[in-house]
Amino acid sequence: MRQPSTPAVGAGVLAVILLAGALTQGFAQDAPQNVPPPAGVHRQPRLRLGLALGGGGARGFAHLGILIWLDEHRIPVDVVGGTSMGALIGGAFAAGMTPGEIREIVASIDWAAVLAPETPYASMTFRRREDRRDYPSQLRFGLKAGLKLPTGVSPAQPIELLLARLAAPFAGDVDFDALPTPFRCVSADIMNAEAVVFSGGSLATALRATMAMPGLFAPVETDGRRLVDGGLVNNLPADVVRRTGLADRVVAVDVGADLAIARRGDTMFDVLGQALDSIMRSGARRALEEGKPDLVLVPDLKGIPTVEFGRAAELVRKGYATAEAHAEALLRYGVSEAEYGEWAAARQSRRPPPQVTPTRLTVERVRPTEAARIVRALVPRHLNRPLSAARLDADLLALTGDGRYDTATYRIDASRGPAELIVSVRPPKSGPPFLSVALDLENTRTSNVGAAIRGRFTAFDPLGAGSEARIELRTGNTIEARGELVRPLGRSGLFIAPRAYAIRRDRPVFRSDDYVAEYREREAGAALDLGVSTRRLFEARLGYAAEQLQRNVRIGDPAFPSIRGWQRFAFLRAVFDNQSGPTLPERGVAVKAELRRFFDVPGVRQAGSLVAADTDHLWWANGTASVFRPAGRRGKLFARASGGWSFGETALVNGFSLGGPFELGAYFPNELRGSNCAVANLGYFQEIGRFVEGAIGRLHAGAWIEHGAAFERLRSADFRTNVSAGLLLESPIGPVFAGVSLGEHGRYRVFFSLGRFLPH
Repeated sequence: MRQPSTPAVGAGVLAVILLAGALTQGFAQDAPQNVPPPAGVHRQPRLRLGLALGGGGARGFAHLGILIWLDEHRIPVDVVGGTSMGALIGGAFAAGMTPGEIREIVASIDWAAVLAPETPYASMTFRRREDRRDYPSQLRFGLKAGLKLPTGVSPAQPIELLLARLAAPFAGDVDFDALPTPFRCVSADIMNAEAVVFSGGSLATALRATMAMPGLFAPVETDGRRLVDGGLVNNLPADVVRRTGLADRVVAVDVGADLAIARRGDTMFDVLGQALDSIMRSGARRALEEGKPDLVLVPDLKGIPTVEFGRAAELVRKGYATAEAHAEALLRYGVSEAEYGEWAAARQSRRPPPQVTPTRLTVERVRPTEAARIVRALVPRHLNRPLSAARLDADLLALTGDGRYDTATYRIDASRGPAELIVSVRPPKSGPPFLSVALDLENTRTSNVGAAIRGRFTAFDPLGAGSEARIELRTGNTIEARGELVRPLGRSGLFIAPRAYAIRRDRPVFRSDDYVAEYREREAGAALDLGVSTRRLFEARLGYAAEQLQRNVRIGDPAFPSIRGWQRFAFLRAVFDNQSGPTLPERGVAVKAELRRFFDVPGVRQAGSLVAADTDHLWWANGTASVFRPAGRRGKLFARASGGWSFGETALVNGFSLGGPFELGAYFPNELRGSNCAVANLGYFQEIGRFVEGAIGRLHAGAWIEHGAAFERLRSADFRTNVSAGLLLESPIGPVFAGVSLGEHGRYRVFFSLGRFLPH
């Protein structure tokens, strides 16, 4: 019998080996794909790999560590699906970014600004800054069709801009299979109680919808659906990736596996969190059962909450370590350096060029007159020049900083020829008009707490474009009503502002640390202001006011003096503010100064007879200035000075007072009085805690020195020094402050407050 030749025997043996390998092929038994086949042998097509990236807030940064590991070990990813933060990381990768590029973006993001419930203070217009200082709580109600709460704490403008930047190269409706890496993401339709899987459309809208956590971010409304965070229905979309048919093997990454177990508290918020975690885990289990992933990676993230966005670098390392721990299973999908280079090049070829020069600009979703105004503002900075995402982000933040729009985002459309910049502006659904609300609490005396509820009604354009009406009401220990109408004069920044006000308050009187009386004060008047304002930092007003004063003893000896009558004065007021925040800014300077010239002033009466009066030609000035500077990690130094001056005249009716935090805090408010006053502070605050990276709140500890006096003549002034310290919590309902101030001769005072922090 003729024996087969040696080459034939070799080929037969090799065929048997290859056949055996094919029959025993499986996820855990695949031959390492990064080992090149023997020379002259045709290699089997590689297995296509799909990734399913789960939601979990900041924990989702672990996904990036896994992508970095896969990239370093030449393991192609052929399709990716995600929910919530998993969709954000997966969407950036699907858009063509390398894991290294995504890591650079994550490291550069100011997460406190991105997650903030409103436009950053630095981007607000001057009047919205006033609102933020006067009303530090973050609740604003719409009044367009009755009193309505917002659909979320945040309209998500900073997040909208982040997603627009990631998705900018892919304008309009896109087939997600045509992205550099095919992509899917999951959202929940709360109107129809069903999952919505995005396989095409606007990439930015899909990412925004899958991250719209109910109650925190406003839902996305599109195609008759109201979409929120996909984690409510499918937090680990392995089934979605499997159904694409684009993956032979599916790897799922679960970054929320231990959340429900880790949340052990018994408060109502803990129980609510446990319930939400339970819903998300149930959806994840169903997705795993249906999708049957070939491998589930569970990074060790114990003890890391979902809101720790500042720990991104640590979370990336933990994801990388998880992939390394499963290297044996994952390396089976690696390819040669040449093949990986071909895959990466093909992927990048589907990525549009990063540099775009728009030649047209369109504004959509607003009235034509508003669109024309926005176009005029944007065209000089963004047309016929390479698009700067940072510059455009700043301009769109400034647009929402006026309070007239919830969000302003953009996309690039080059489907009809030259690149077009399309800006999409979304006005608030519930307003204008709007109602801002604040609660104030303060211990005016050791045994007495002053309380007030305040509200400010704001309406836009009541007397033409750019005009604004504000009505303010306050009730409590102080009852107050104010109204102002601002009407711009052209586009020069000039405006005219008539206003009126009425106030009733009870003011305690102290003598040598003793509470001796309480006055009831009433003021009612009107003024006409002519002003000029820049968009954000500066405003000056020149005006004339007339008001009626009445001050009578409410508690105490009725023989104490009283005041009744009219006073009239002209004034010049100027305000400059470039600080980074309204309560305890990181940096910046704020200055407020006012000069008055009185023409008529009521006199002081005792037992019905006039006993004294301010001069009828009184000049009067007061002002405050503060500066903040960063110091160390999350620390800040500050200096503040305030004072009032009557230019050598005696000011009885229009005198000045000190007392309370930052104005000699060891004394009660209004305890120290004089025709002049001056006080200076120098201190330091250290941030000792933050909530959701500071977007929801921060806790500070601080200490400062106060030095000042209220006096009639400077040469006889009794300057006093206090040392104060306290804790400040910046919260969604306003600053909560508790502290103590130590004065001379053993004098001290413990105080607390809710509401405005630094004196105006």
